[in-house]
Amino acid sequence: MKITSDFKFDMPAPKDTAGSYEWWYFDAADDNQEWHIVVIFYDGCPFSTRYNKAWAAADPEALPWKHPAITISLYYKGRPVFYSMSEYPPDEAVFSEDEGYGNSLRILIGRNELLLTKTGSTLRHELRLDESLPSGDALRGSLLFESEVPPRDLFGVLPVDVDAYAADEGPGHGWNLTQPRAKVEGRLTHTDAITGESSHFWNGTGYHDHNLGREPMKMEFRDWYWGRIHFPKHTLVYYLMNAGGSLSYKGWLLDGSNSLKNTFESGSLGSFAANAFLLRAARTIELKAADGSMVMLQHSQLLDSGPFYYRFLTDGLLNLESDNKLVKATGIGEYIRPERIHNSLYWPLVHMRYRYTESPHWVQRSPTMYRWTW
Repeated sequence: MKITSDFKFDMPAPKDTAGSYEWWYFDAADDNQEWHIVVIFYDGCPFSTRYNKAWAAADPEALPWKHPAITISLYYKGRPVFYSMSEYPPDEAVFSEDEGYGNSLRILIGRNELLLTKTGSTLRHELRLDESLPSGDALRGSLLFESEVPPRDLFGVLPVDVDAYAADEGPGHGWNLTQPRAKVEGRLTHTDAITGESSHFWNGTGYHDHNLGREPMKMEFRDWYWGRIHFPKHTLVYYLMNAGGSLSYKGWLLDGSNSLKNTFESGSLGSFAANAFLLRAARTIELKAADGSMVMLQHSQLLDSGPFYYRFLTDGLLNLESDNKLVKATGIGEYIRPERIHNSLYWPLVHMRYRYTESPHWVQRSPTMYRWTW
């Protein structure tokens, strides 16, 4: 996995190989931890059955720009209240930047927009959401993610030349940590097809990263745990990837200015459990640092469950050797087994949730039935 921390790598990368993908991920919690939101913009959605079928058949349709998508998940007190996973026609998507890998980016998918701007040392990502579903549910509003630009050598490696990075068309998953911790403000208006409309003013903490691959994820790794937790003075980001038959433990503890405080490179998994689709994953994770610091993670509340994916609210207990005290916080943890994405046995279930905007599944037209898929 290629690991970087440079806002310039948020710009769209060239992807002309079959099965390529790129996504811009955001999550946020409000200050009282009652509301959580996850938004992901895709240029080549890895979960599109059309895309995966075309890739398997070596079809010319297996190119990322033909499958732009966006997912929006809104949770209240650990319960989903809005869910959308929508693939739009290519002519309803825009991925643009200012010339020369500069300081701004615009992504438009349907009526949902992402704007990136950098002014001095301040980095801003604005999400303008406007998503209406066949069920009658809708979500509109905007959220601003604002933070200091993280150091380009955040992970202790020399900065990569941006042009060389963009021209690297070899296999492998690329991860760019652009906003480990951001202040999030805004307002969202949620229309529930059953109970009506409500608005929420957002003040809280958020996270953003950017992922890139030039082959299907199943070619890169077997499974993957990842997540982030914002403690009062620190942010923990972890990536546990099984790419060669053994799990690689990677965790980073960042301070309030998004600078590296500590690194976790060993650990263990425990309390394995499976869902109705027999997807088995750990519910506890222990991470250890060389200086004796450690963190215990407990996936305490299930937010999303499917044939190949989990999302949790995750409780974290941090014990820094330098502070000699325990600190608690809650964040978001996830797990995926990408080979299952390509198993057509699960595709009828995927089609109930994954919306092709020109031909939505009949389940998605029913407020009651669609909620069953959440």
